[in-house]
Amino acid sequence: MNVNTQLNGSGRGRLLMVVFAVLATTALVAVASAGAAKKGGGKGGGEIVYAKQLTRILPQGKEPVLFEGGAFGPEGNFVFANVLAKPGDPKIISLDPSTKKWKSIHTDKTGLYTSTQFDAKGNLWVTDFGGTIDSMKPDGSDFKTVYSGKFAKFSDDISFDQQGNMFVTDTAGSPWKPTGEIVRFDPNGQNPKALMDGLASPNGISFTPDYSRLWVSEYTGQREDLLTLNKDHTAVAEAQVGMHGSPGIGHFDSNMVDSAGNIYQCVNEDGEILVWNEHGELQETVKIKQNLGAPEMSATNLAIKPGTKTAYVVVGGKAGGFVYTFPALAKGFAGSNGGSA
Repeated sequence: MNVNTQLNGSGRGRLLMVVFAVLATTALVAVASAGAAKKGGGKGGGEIVYAKQLTRILPQGKEPVLFEGGAFGPEGNFVFANVLAKPGDPKIISLDPSTKKWKSIHTDKTGLYTSTQFDAKGNLWVTDFGGTIDSMKPDGSDFKTVYSGKFAKFSDDISFDQQGNMFVTDTAGSPWKPTGEIVRFDPNGQNPKALMDGLASPNGISFTPDYSRLWVSEYTGQREDLLTLNKDHTAVAEAQVGMHGSPGIGHFDSNMVDSAGNIYQCVNEDGEILVWNEHGELQETVKIKQNLGAPEMSATNLAIKPGTKTAYVVVGGKAGGFVYTFPALAKGFAGSNGGSA
């Protein structure tokens, strides 16, 4: 199925294509050793760092696992989404990193959740690839659909500015048909406005530490865009391509920025995270060690635990669903956690 067919189909079909792509690479992906060669592509070189497995959330099954999202709530739990969960199975998961115990805080019949972010008031916001933006309390209560319309057709990732305005990527399009958008909502999730269009599947979106600019990744465009906003964040004042990637069969999924301005780009289907400084110099490549007997190439989202230098990344594939950790280059700030304080 080509990209255009994907986007003309249902949201479920779009996400299933991600999983099928992982399955298709099984015959091509050898189980890597600890001495795997590092991938080039950065001006500064960069070293290989292997993330450490914190815990397995879901066991190996007949179908691969696709986790998305990842943010720390007010109580310190790490909350993320189980995208392809069946009705009744855990769709939004809350993990206590200290005890490694987790629980389901939301499930339903149709949701295809791709992002979990907390605002500064402690509300949990999720994007549903079925076409809505929803909110709930950190324990999953008070679930409600806040927005449903043309701007949420393929809503994927969320980032908040200091005023609580919400910026969402609509991950449609391809390099040959760049129809993806970045949409700005007010703090109540209303009054959507297209901030920028003409993008190739925009996915990750993160503010710089001073909240003046956004780093946006293009899932099929394989590039990292830097968008300078105007004073009230209602328009893009300047746009440029900051970094390009050569991930082969991989895709630029979600991203995150630490307090020093380093950009962490998850590369889905490659099982790794590229870490650049703001000048585009590759600092390191964080890899998921392929020692689980089956490929775990879906590293899609990450967050830095507030006040620390510990990054948490959700990992999926044919071996099950996991959460891994690795040391960040600098401490997180509110923006490293989606925008919550």
